[in-house]
Amino acid sequence: MLSIVIPVYKSASTLVALHERIGRVAAALPVPCEIVYVNDASPDHSLSILRQLPPTISFHIVNLKKNTGQSNALIAGMAFARGELLATMDADLQDEPENLAVMIEAMKPGIDIVFAKRQGQYETPGRLLTSFLFKGMVHWFSARKIPMNAGLFMVLRSVAASGFVPYLPHSPYLIGLIARTGLRCATVTVERPGNAFGETSYTFRKRLRVARSFFRTLRLPSPEPGPEAVAWLNSHLLADHSYIAQKQ
Repeated sequence: MLSIVIPVYKSASTLVALHERIGRVAAALPVPCEIVYVNDASPDHSLSILRQLPPTISFHIVNLKKNTGQSNALIAGMAFARGELLATMDADLQDEPENLAVMIEAMKPGIDIVFAKRQGQYETPGRLLTSFLFKGMVHWFSARKIPMNAGLFMVLRSVAASGFVPYLPHSPYLIGLIARTGLRCATVTVERPGNAFGETSYTFRKRLRVARSFFRTLRLPSPEPGPEAVAWLNSHLLADHSYIAQKQ
């Protein structure tokens, strides 16, 4: 099974189209699929839209008590995913679900994570430059484990992701967690469209905050694995969780 984990924040305008597109893609994939939507305390009416989505594909709604940020929302969603493979992607339609098939195909034996390597004019020239500089820094300080132009659109094995949940109390940056592991990475080049909202939310100031989070994550002590991590998630972050099975 493939579990597609999607953080939801101010995504009301794209959720219906995203759900429809993933449903069409999932019907053509060689593995069964589910979606794990993580409502990251979105201030718009995203949650009400999630609760009205049709069961054309099985999906979870993980509703968080407070806004935790993209990485924490993704890791929280992974705790509810049932698939042997996980995919992570944004809800704004810039991560096109139609690329999932080629990313799954690139998941060869010995590969733990397949990143979508972005290309195209999906941001303004200035923001593309700051994005390039930030991702170059991540590439080099990860000892070149994290590919250039890779973001959080990826497919990974659930066994590779199993060690991420215990870090949740420390608010880690997901790419930083991957960088500190020995996970084996591959890339697939994809064309990234422009943002449906007109501009990316990743301003220069936000990228500086993410850079600090990256280095802080590299320095985090390794937590002990165990059920305490899920218990912490349920008590500190989770408001409620529902599962809607696909109607045949």
